Amino acid sequence: MTIKDNNFMLRNKIIDFKGYQERYILNNIPKVHTDVRIHLSDEIYNLIKYMYYASYTKGNIRLKYLVDLSVSISMLDTIISDLKKYKTIKEKYIINSIDKLNDIRNIVYGWRFNEEKIHK
Repeated sequence: MTIKDNNFMLRNKIIDFKGYQERYILNNIPKVHTDVRIHLSDEIYNLIKYMYYASYTKGNIRLKYLVDLSVSISMLDTIISDLKKYKTIKEKYIINSIDKLNDIRNIVYGWRFNEEKIHK
């Protein structure tokens, strides 16, 4: 699989994840927790931003953005896992969100592993 194929697949997974979050998660976060909604939304957009940065750069700079992408995924995982305490979000939506995020994580880790192997 080439980098372009990998980027396209990653982009589609991220866009699918973003749409799922908007439909089932963000709208169901209670109004008193607007800060959580904002942080979740910001991290989703960071995911998209870092994916594009990594796609358009090379070398050590690409590795930096792949690490940033991994950090953003970890933050999203933490935020989504914390949403279990809100009774307004069905558990199946949270589980599906984590599954979608794991798909993204696997692609990013594979990409990062290949980049690290090339640059050693």
